[in-house]
Amino acid sequence: MIRAAASCCLLPLRICLVLIVCTTTALQAEDWLQLKGTPTHSGNVADRKIETPLSITAAIPLTDALFTSPVVSHNKVFVIDGSGVVFAIDTKTNNVIWKFATRGGAGNCNNVASPAIIDEYLHVGTTAGYYYVLNVNDGTVVKEIDCQEPIFSAPAVKGDRVYFATLGAQVYAVKPAGDVIWTWDFVKEVVDFDGNRWSGADWLKHRKDRVTWRDHFVCSRDICLAGNSIVVPAGGRTVFLEDTGTAPRLQVVGEIPKYAGSEYPATFGQSADEAGNVFVQWHRRDNAGRVEVMRLKDGKIEADYVKGTQTSIRDPGLLSFASVSIRGNDVYRVRPEAGLGLCRHKLDDESTEVLCKAPSVASPVLTEKYAIYGGLDGKLYVVPLAGGDAVTFSTAFDAPITASVAVADQKIYVPCEDGYLYVLQADGKTPTEQTPLPDQNLLVWKIRSPLTGPLADPQFNWYTNYGDFGGTNANEQGLKPPLRMRWARRLEGTVKHLPVCGGGRLYTHTAEGQIIAYEQDTGRLLWRRYWPDVYLSFTSPLYINEKLLIPQAGIKKSRMRCLDAATGEMLWEAPFTGSPSWSRQFPPVVHGNIAIYASGSGEYAPQGTEKAFTFGGKPVETTDGREVMSWIYSNDNPYYPKDHRPRIWAWDLDTGKVVWEKDFSDYGRGGNDCGIAILDGKLYYSTFFGYASSQRRRRGLPVENNGITACLDPKTGEVIWLTNKYYVTSKCTLSARDGRVYIGGYNRANESTQDRFVWCLDAKDGSLVWQSDAVTSALNVVTVGKDYIFSNALRGKGNVFDHKTGKVVSSIGHNYACCRFTLSEPYVLGANMDMIDLSDEGKLVSTGPAIDSRECLGAVVSNGRIFYTSQASGFIVSQTYGEASHKLPAIWERP
Repeated sequence: MIRAAASCCLLPLRICLVLIVCTTTALQAEDWLQLKGTPTHSGNVADRKIETPLSITAAIPLTDALFTSPVVSHNKVFVIDGSGVVFAIDTKTNNVIWKFATRGGAGNCNNVASPAIIDEYLHVGTTAGYYYVLNVNDGTVVKEIDCQEPIFSAPAVKGDRVYFATLGAQVYAVKPAGDVIWTWDFVKEVVDFDGNRWSGADWLKHRKDRVTWRDHFVCSRDICLAGNSIVVPAGGRTVFLEDTGTAPRLQVVGEIPKYAGSEYPATFGQSADEAGNVFVQWHRRDNAGRVEVMRLKDGKIEADYVKGTQTSIRDPGLLSFASVSIRGNDVYRVRPEAGLGLCRHKLDDESTEVLCKAPSVASPVLTEKYAIYGGLDGKLYVVPLAGGDAVTFSTAFDAPITASVAVADQKIYVPCEDGYLYVLQADGKTPTEQTPLPDQNLLVWKIRSPLTGPLADPQFNWYTNYGDFGGTNANEQGLKPPLRMRWARRLEGTVKHLPVCGGGRLYTHTAEGQIIAYEQDTGRLLWRRYWPDVYLSFTSPLYINEKLLIPQAGIKKSRMRCLDAATGEMLWEAPFTGSPSWSRQFPPVVHGNIAIYASGSGEYAPQGTEKAFTFGGKPVETTDGREVMSWIYSNDNPYYPKDHRPRIWAWDLDTGKVVWEKDFSDYGRGGNDCGIAILDGKLYYSTFFGYASSQRRRRGLPVENNGITACLDPKTGEVIWLTNKYYVTSKCTLSARDGRVYIGGYNRANESTQDRFVWCLDAKDGSLVWQSDAVTSALNVVTVGKDYIFSNALRGKGNVFDHKTGKVVSSIGHNYACCRFTLSEPYVLGANMDMIDLSDEGKLVSTGPAIDSRECLGAVVSNGRIFYTSQASGFIVSQTYGEASHKLPAIWERP
């Protein structure tokens, strides 16, 4: 009885204690301490409960665009904007409590490292290379660590440690207050390089040759924690480190298996789950990639991949550029592809489920019932995990949302590239008074650090893919060693065109459809625009008189778009047809007020119907026998499909209305392998119909011409002269200078020879001036400078030709692939900022740093600066040279 009585007496007390605990928990504010809510960056926060509809409670203006995710604690939300200003905002009133401007000035921009919180401390890494520990209550600096190189990776917090990595792949472990416990250096420990990793001279001294993918080292994406490992994406490898308490221990360096090549790929996103699996979204080349799953077991890597995530040039679907989010066996992945924006994959089968169609590069967050992510269209998407329509919220100015959200206390904190942090209530209630969207455009697109110097004038712009409307691919701007880094930034896309400059801006068009403008001086992102249905469009923008023209091609549709170069606002668009494939990077040429573009027509699919139409893999035949070309098709072109017609369009530059059109299909079938140039008020056009006339005859195609080159009146399209003796032979445009037209190509000109040549024609009548010595090939463009004529060959020697005779007078080796070299006399600039002196027998004078695993693109010189965009690795850099290199250091260098 006593025991029973005792039990009965204790029961009300237990109920009372439970009620007290529950009440306390209900009143306690929720935290969001780091990127995607957890140190694994899995995005799996099933304890967060939100309800729809959504209502805006505030839009807080910051000083620049937002590329980072907020964190929440101590009744405050913290965020760092693109210009490195940290804000602390009261979560109840939405008022700014304090703000702190990190060091670095105008060059401390493009800050992409999201902050993290541990105890009373806010941890923030910056582009300028300073790592800060701030007091959360008042923003005072507790600790400043000068890393002397940028920090693009968000800190990861676990226990009493914070881990972060620099762009140069140096890993730090620090205490909550910022005291450094240990550091570890990938470049020294794995690459085995002890020089200045940002110096081309040091790399040349070390390598005695050009850098390659083996020297790739950058850590431009976020680290994560998996089990007892710090997992670092460095140089295309996945590094597992153990924190022993006082020092790091290298567990293993994971490598992606061979798939579409064997070089170290680029990591575009990394995260882990609670079981210790590490998920790596990687890209090796030309849309080839997938999500690899790595797990450390007994000191070795066990690897698999998430089925349904693999992409390539011959499979439908585009890459992802964000880390995946994981819950159990479900993997959630976004990509910048309309119709496939957010997909759910399974670890244990090959199913792929589309949850939301909206394209994105912002990794999703998984609450109890919803996946939440921002779109490239400036909308937030709250997607039911059980299926059904997404609830959307539109930001004020349609600027993209490119960073993950934070979720706390039934609020969603949305960072936007318009410069506002949006706060949305998600408690399922509709307020009686709606907070309006902001109506003040913060004008983050305005240039803040204008280009200066003796070569800042527009006449020194590299304003189109091949430098000028003649396609000469050459200039002369006093280029000389030494080269020195000026700035570096990451890019959520792949690129296959050369940098384009004008108006103090640098312009990039990703193969997946983003058009982005940056300050030339600092690399600061000014604006980003996206249009759907662009598919592996390797095409370049053209800058002219504060307009930007971009051919955006896709299997479903293709559009020529004209934008305001300052703001990115679209002025007009017009349809065109055809596939740019590998080598038609050039944008329109302009004569007066007429913009002129050339391409083909026809039907396309990711994989073509026969070998001649594909780039490897098994052809996919149509049931009715239709001929279909691969979108990215073969380099070997004996003939083209019957429905391919060579086309030229001319549009009014102000309105986009068609002025004239031209169809050359009476001469042959083809049109995508072509080139255009303007010289002395005339338009020059060349196209290829295939080298095998005998096979064309059997197929019922025109046989008289393997190609043509023509001179036209750019105002009317009238043909002035035309020849079928000399023509581009694919993978090459034409160039024109000083009364001459230059033609190259990859294919043989006809089936009776295996030789390839460069032809020089008289621009007056198309007659042959000279035929070069036989070469392996002449890729992309025949570069024509004042003193040098140069062309590259695929996996062969680059050749220098005599101006008068076409004889090969010298060559460069180094075994480049399809690199799109440029010439800034007397130097040609190649992949990874290689600098080769043509006046000194092709001597390599600078190389690296190795920021790209591929060799598709060279650098350009514009306005007295060097600009380089990596094709495969999502990276853009600028360098200074000569005297300017002593005056304009990188923002992370110290006196």
